[in-house]
Amino acid sequence: MRRGRAIVFATAFELLCEPVFLLVLLAALALSVLAPAMHYHQFGEASRMARDAGISAMLVGGFAVCLLGPVKTFRRELETGTAQVALAHSVSRTSFFVCKALGCLLAYVIFTAAISLTTLTVVNGAEIGGAIAAARGGMARLWGPSFACAMSAIVLPLVFGAVLNRFLRFRFVLSANLLVLTFAFIGSIYRFDGHLAARLLPVLALASAPACAVLAASAAFSVRFRGNVATASSAVVAALLLPILGNYCLSDALAYGGILPTGYVLAAFVAFSPVVAAFVLAGVHFINVQDVQ
Repeated sequence: MRRGRAIVFATAFELLCEPVFLLVLLAALALSVLAPAMHYHQFGEASRMARDAGISAMLVGGFAVCLLGPVKTFRRELETGTAQVALAHSVSRTSFFVCKALGCLLAYVIFTAAISLTTLTVVNGAEIGGAIAAARGGMARLWGPSFACAMSAIVLPLVFGAVLNRFLRFRFVLSANLLVLTFAFIGSIYRFDGHLAARLLPVLALASAPACAVLAASAAFSVRFRGNVATASSAVVAALLLPILGNYCLSDALAYGGILPTGYVLAAFVAFSPVVAAFVLAGVHFINVQDVQ
């Protein structure tokens, strides 16, 4: 059990040290913050563009993390012989695969939390800006303090990460990734709106259901195939899931104060669970027949 937890955290640590993880995270944050900040129009709801940008960032960035993360960590373990060392220490192949996949999931949860908190800040700022525009007249704009809080989650982690690397020799990418989550959390506290969080966070959680299926597929294919083939195969799975997303997300429930039912979110995870289970079982089979050198 202790070795299993060590594999989970070591895998998450490894992915958080990957520059591509930081690049995807910052790109997703930029989409969720800058898209609503640059709009010069309003179609009936001040926060609609901010909300849609956050959900899009969650889906696109989350799929990228779930595609690339398992491929990198599994192929590196298998090709460098690190997997053989782990399996030599009383860790079964099944446990090794499951724990590695859980480590990738933990890294994805950190990504999801950062995007969710920043999106919450931006949508809150859009609603405040819309209220100000309605009271004073004029065009709705993203409220300045909320925009500053959201931008701090993009800019300040790079600054502080560089300082920590320069003076304390901390790993820059790891520090920046964790600081993104820290500043996203701090920004979400300012003018926190509990009702808005109850509306928005279930939808962002809902976006994680298909990402879990993509992650499981990527982990399974990474054991069976080499990097490019595994990535392409996982991308096909992601493409097949995309048409489903428009059918199970009740976006109209968010309009004008609506709340997405919690049961609906749980049902979505249950609906995707057979896909996740199938790929996990496939990955367990692949690693048990794999000739680990």
